[in-house]
Formats: sequence, structure tokens, C-alpha cells
Amino acid sequence: MEPYLLTDRDEYNYCIQRGFNPLLDIRNFRMDIRLRVEIQRELFGHCVFGRGENIQAANERFFRWVWEHKPHQCEETLRPLPSYSAVYCSHILTRGAHPEIAHDPRNINILCFEAHNRWENGDRKAMRIYPANVRLIELIKSEYQQLQIR
Repeated sequence: MEPYLLTDRDEYNYCIQRGFNPLLDIRNFRMDIRLRVEIQRELFGHCVFGRGENIQAANERFFRWVWEHKPHQCEETLRPLPSYSAVYCSHILTRGAHPEIAHDPRNINILCFEAHNRWENGDRKAMRIYPANVRLIELIKSEYQQLQIR
């Protein structure tokens, strides 16, 4: 079954009211990239570039939202994680190389410190999460590329 494409705010709100979260649920929903970016900016802020209070506040809102909406276990080791820490939120595509994707919840793995470090500095290809992340990277990059074409 193909995912349902959401193209406007009413469709998004309908899903949210019924307990679905289209920002994360890529099996059941696809979102028009313009709608996705609009909602992400409303939830987490516009600030992606630079330093200071705005970017820190936007990042904190984003990491807390991801923690609240994803299971509290390491996606690599499947071990439970005790309590919130921004360290557990690992970007699949780095914020530095892809700042426009930094606040996309699909671009986050919940990882323990060791797995986070391994994703950042180790042998990604040997990780359990690697195949799914490669598919996600292709999807995310193709969607955000549509914004640049228009």
C-alpha cells in the first residue's frame, strides 16, 4: 500500500487529531515538502543558521519534540535509554552539511552515546541502522531538492 500524500494543513491536522504523526510516519504518510517545511518551522523555529539564543532554543524545542515522539531506546542496540538528553538525538545527515534538513524529525536516530559516536566517527556500514538510513537519506534529499528546483 502506498503512503497517503498530505498536501494541505487540513489533511495534516486530521491525521494529528486521530493520533497519527505524519512528520515521522513515513510508512503511512508522505507530505508535500512545502507543507512539511512550513510545519517544521512553526514547531521548531526558523533559525537554522548562526549561533546564539535563537538557534539553541530552536534546537532544544526540536530535540525535545523528537524525544517525546520516538521510542526511548537506542535504535542501534535496542537498549532502553533512561531519560532525555540531546546527546541521544543523532542527525543522519549532519546539520553542517545540510542545514535545511536539520529540523526534519525523519533525519534523527535515537542512539545511545556509543552508537551516536560510532555513527559520527566510526564504520557506519557495519551498523544495524545503516540500510534504513541510506533509504531515508535518498528520500529526504530528493524531497528537499524539489524546493531548490522551484
